[in-house]
Amino acid sequence: MPKSEDAVPIETPSRSIPSQAARLGPGHHFQGDLTGSEDLVVQGAFKGKIFLLERTLTVDLKAQIEGDIEAGDVFIAGSVTGNIRATGRVVLDAAARMNGDISAARISIRDGARFKGAIQMNKA
Repeated sequence: MPKSEDAVPIETPSRSIPSQAARLGPGHHFQGDLTGSEDLVVQGAFKGKIFLLERTLTVDLKAQIEGDIEAGDVFIAGSVTGNIRATGRVVLDAAARMNGDISAARISIRDGARFKGAIQMNKA
C-alpha cells in the first residue's frame, strides 16, 4: 500500500484528495446504505445513508446526496439533502448546497455556499 505522502493529489474546488480514495464516479447512481473503512469521493448521485466513521467524505461539485451522513470529516462542493454528523470537521465550499442539520467539532461555511438547517458544535 502506498504511503500517504506518495499519493498524487487530485484537485477539486474544495481541496486536494489522495488518489487512493474510493470513488462513486459521475456516471454512477447509488441507492442504499453504504458503510466503509476508507475515504470516499462522491461525484455522482447517492440516495441513502453513508457511514464512514473516522474517514473522509468528499462531495464533488456536481454530486448529489440525499440522506444522512456520519463521517470523520466531510467536504461539500456539491449538493446534500440530509443531516451530517462528523467527529472532525464539515466544510461547505462556495458552490455547496446543503439542506439539513450539521453536528461537528468544527464547521466552515465559505462565502457563496447555500445552507438551510441547524448547527450543533461538538467537542473534538
